[in-house]
Amino acid sequence: MADTSAVGESGPTAEEARVMLQCEKDKMLTAAPVPAPPGMDAALERLFDTYALSPSKRRAFHTVKAAKNMPVALANLDDEQVIWAVAVSTFDMSDEPSPSDIKFFDRAVEERVRRLEEAERVYGWFTLKWTPPTMRRLILNWYCGMLTIDPALTTTKGSPIQFVREYYGAETEYPGPEGQTDAWKQESIDLYVLMARSTCMAYPMATTKGIVSFSDMQDFDWEKYDMSTKERNASIGALIPNKLARMITFHPDDKMRGFYKDMTQRMRRKYGFVVYDDFSSAVAGEADLLPPADLLPSFVGGSRRVDTLACLRYLFRREPEALALLEEVHDRMEAAGEIPTPKHMKL
Repeated sequence: MADTSAVGESGPTAEEARVMLQCEKDKMLTAAPVPAPPGMDAALERLFDTYALSPSKRRAFHTVKAAKNMPVALANLDDEQVIWAVAVSTFDMSDEPSPSDIKFFDRAVEERVRRLEEAERVYGWFTLKWTPPTMRRLILNWYCGMLTIDPALTTTKGSPIQFVREYYGAETEYPGPEGQTDAWKQESIDLYVLMARSTCMAYPMATTKGIVSFSDMQDFDWEKYDMSTKERNASIGALIPNKLARMITFHPDDKMRGFYKDMTQRMRRKYGFVVYDDFSSAVAGEADLLPPADLLPSFVGGSRRVDTLACLRYLFRREPEALALLEEVHDRMEAAGEIPTPKHMKL
């Protein structure tokens, strides 16, 4: 019989180490520091299923709910808001995370939830309300195809898609540089935050899978576009649970090509940023991700005529007050002949 006394002295075998590591992972994955509150189990389970959270992400939810010394403002945070933060923070977590991965993402989730206090303080993430002016701008944007989400169209991975026609014609009421006042800039920030929050509520996969942007740049106006927008909005994404998984653009001009060329590979991967010459090459290059070309909206090159009002109603399907305001403002604009119909929306 072989002498095995030396095994213990030299450490576990590779197989024993693998088993030990798996046991440790199993303990971390199954541990739930705090169970769901009594009477909330079924509702919480439905939320977990709706957001397709894996066991490790569910465990991360319970861990952050049990975290001590959380800001008072977050003590009674809505479970769904926590799930948004968990989903965004664990976006890159593998299905079988290692113990060190789990610890890393636990810290990331807790930090993301803590940031919601700053998101509220700076941007009103929880309390900001839709107003007639912001709703009007939203309606103008969507009817001009400046940013539209059609619930009937998702990526093969389940992400909602933002279809964008970069257009700044008169119908959009987008002001020139002289009209881009401080009040207009603040309203633009409010619209960004409100749109992000409503998207989270209407589209669960916006946080779990991330949003994909599909943008036609042929009408982009360098003179009119507010170039400081990205700088002003740079910190918003780090505070609110908003995740852009991929940015697909096409019909770039020479200046845009220069920007893309100057980007490092690391930055391109980080933001999922890709540029194509035209619609056909974009659809071909993203064939594994996007719906077929003929199903894409006509205003970005496809054949589908989008029902803009139906898409807006879907956006606010869980927000009765915002939905009522949408109907009110839309009816008023329609009666006044103010619903825009630019040429590319008639295709």
